[in-house]
Amino acid sequence: MNQYILKPKSQAFSIQNIKSFASPITILYGGKSGNSAFIAEQIKIQFAKYELEPAVYSMSDYDVSNLVNEKYLFIVVSTRGEGDPPAQAQQFYKFLMGAKVPQLPNLNFSVCALGDSSYQFFCQTGKDIDQQLRILGATRYVELTTCDLAFKTKAERWASDLLNKFQNRVNGDAVALQFGQHALGPTFTLKLKEKYRVSGEKSESEINHLVFQTDHPDFTYQPGDTVSIKPKNPYSLVVRIMIKLGYSHETIVKYKDKKKSIEELLAVKLELTCLTEEVLRAYLEHCGDQKLAALCANQSELHSYLQYADVYDLITDFPCEIEADDFVQILCKAQRRLYSISSSIKETPDEVHLTVKQFNYSAVNRDRIGACSSYLNKGLQLGSGLKVQFIPNEAFRLPADELPVIMIGAGTGIAPYLSFLKERKARGASGTNWLIFGEKQREHDFLYQKELENFKNEGLLTRLDLAFSRDDEKKVYVQDRIKEKGKEIINWLEKGAHIYVCGAVAMGKAVTENLIELFQIEFGMDKEQALAYFDGLQQEARYHEDVY
Repeated sequence: MNQYILKPKSQAFSIQNIKSFASPITILYGGKSGNSAFIAEQIKIQFAKYELEPAVYSMSDYDVSNLVNEKYLFIVVSTRGEGDPPAQAQQFYKFLMGAKVPQLPNLNFSVCALGDSSYQFFCQTGKDIDQQLRILGATRYVELTTCDLAFKTKAERWASDLLNKFQNRVNGDAVALQFGQHALGPTFTLKLKEKYRVSGEKSESEINHLVFQTDHPDFTYQPGDTVSIKPKNPYSLVVRIMIKLGYSHETIVKYKDKKKSIEELLAVKLELTCLTEEVLRAYLEHCGDQKLAALCANQSELHSYLQYADVYDLITDFPCEIEADDFVQILCKAQRRLYSISSSIKETPDEVHLTVKQFNYSAVNRDRIGACSSYLNKGLQLGSGLKVQFIPNEAFRLPADELPVIMIGAGTGIAPYLSFLKERKARGASGTNWLIFGEKQREHDFLYQKELENFKNEGLLTRLDLAFSRDDEKKVYVQDRIKEKGKEIINWLEKGAHIYVCGAVAMGKAVTENLIELFQIEFGMDKEQALAYFDGLQQEARYHEDVY
């Protein structure tokens, strides 16, 4: 693992001098994928070589009352959905934007924002935090850094700038930090044991249940956790790109100081099914295409293009002769995908179950398929190995066994709830369980129908409410069931119930809005009071979201 600093020519500065003013340092991180935690931990490792000892916290664990005492605060945070903070950062974000936040004139801060430029609100949470801290009188120590999917180089530069700012105050030489290998945790090899379809044959969506097996002694996870998987790109897409650019199967390129087959790189190392603004701008530097330059200059059109375009679109829409060695350098590394676990280690100790929707869509007269979903659903055969890393999801944990839970989800958002129910059954938990599940049609899209009905019949599921949006003239969604079952939901909340929401971002927003309306109706509250009640549920860690 490469975790060594690029050493300066000399270290004539006094470490004691640097420690005298560069202390205390606090680093906060917030995100779902593990990238923000990785950056925070790497900064801690690198700063330790200069005898600086930052305190590192998840934003969900940080005591916001300490803000007024902080001297140096460095924040690494991602953005989800339509510019919203990730679950780990929600309480910190709300406090920072709220009426009770103090002025912070003695604080030096900097923000590293992580995001995906194909989304309209790129790095919005980090931008919001940066702006608010300045409004509160804090001093920006190093400029805001916004990182796209390939974040590592810019994050290293940001960390180097932080350390160099300290160095400059004692006339120390400049340094360039290099992070270690990005390992989210131990890698486990799973073998595909079983695969079966859980959506109907006539459903618009192909959704499969995959059962993987392992005999690794250190293998463990908790309900609510996710697995991180590195995809393989669809072979048809790889071939189309190679033909379009005139590369052959024998084409060898230099990539990260090693000679590699371009076919291998395109298949497993590089991101092909989505684009980022950085990739477009790097391609523009090589090609100089005026149409592409105009696209990059128009943020609205650029965002629209990034919503659907892949690498084949790029080289087709803006044709250019580009050497294979240059082409592989402009693409970003293949991004890992996250899948919620739908099993319980207590029920099946040597297995991991996933619920995988095949991602297919058409755009601009061409059919497209998801890289990871096609790899899992089509590329893996029984007995095939799959390397995964387990990502803890601390914000989506079951409560104490005696407490009730209300689980709200649509589509593959049901996956973690299968894990919850199996876990509670295996533990003999006494708490009641209520599932509100939605899909398109009952006949074709009632995922895990037999399993859920069995859970209901045996009493594990106290309540099972369904919402199928295409079965009646009037479309019904899970958020509508919340309005209908308002009194029962309030009754469960008064007994200490935890609410869980899993599925699409839009569904999550609608659920939140309907719950706030429900509180107004059932408690006789105005909107401000209902929002305060909802905030209270979040602060008590009784409202949990996992949306995407």
